[in-house]
Amino acid sequence: MDEWTMGDVMGALEHLIDDLDEIPRLAHARYRSYPPQHLVEHDRRAAAACVYSHMLADAERRFAGRRGIAPKDIRGLKVWIIEDKAVIRFKKMDEDGRSRNYPTKQAQDFDRGRALPGLPPPAARVSIGYLLDVTETAYLRTQAARPRGKIIEWCAAIIPASDAVAGAKRWIDVTRQSGWQ
Repeated sequence: MDEWTMGDVMGALEHLIDDLDEIPRLAHARYRSYPPQHLVEHDRRAAAACVYSHMLADAERRFAGRRGIAPKDIRGLKVWIIEDKAVIRFKKMDEDGRSRNYPTKQAQDFDRGRALPGLPPPAARVSIGYLLDVTETAYLRTQAARPRGKIIEWCAAIIPASDAVAGAKRWIDVTRQSGWQ
C-alpha cells in the first residue's frame, strides 16, 4: 500500500499506542530529573540529544524480543519495523510534526519513502516524537507524523492512557490546514 492514510497507520500501531506515548514522555521526564546545575549547562541541542538517547534505550528495552517488531540500524538511522506495515523512528518535533535537526542522507531517504537496506518497501514511514512548550521544559504531547520529503502529510497527537476514553480512538488529527497559520 503506497498511500497510507492516518487511519491506516494509526490502526496498524494501535496495539503499541501506550508504548509509543510513553517512550518519548518518559525520556523527557528522565532528562528533566537531571540535577538543575547540569540542566542549565545544556543548550537545546544537548537537551534533545539526551532525550533522544533515553528514547532509543527505552525503545530497545520495550521492543526487544516482541513478535512482529524488528529493530534496524541503517548507518546510524535507528528504526523499528512494525509487522511490515510501518517503520518508525523517534524524534523531537514542532507542532506540525517536523524535526529541526540537519537530516542525514538516510533520514532524507526515510522521509521520502525511498528504499533503504532491510526496510519493507510498502511499509509506511512514521516519526514518533514529542512536542515541548516554548520554554522547552514542559512536555505538551506525543505525536506521530507521516513525512513526505520536506512536507508532513499528517500529524496525530497520541492521547495518553490517563486521558483515554473507553472505546474511543487513542489519537486525534492535529494536522494544520495548508494556508492557515
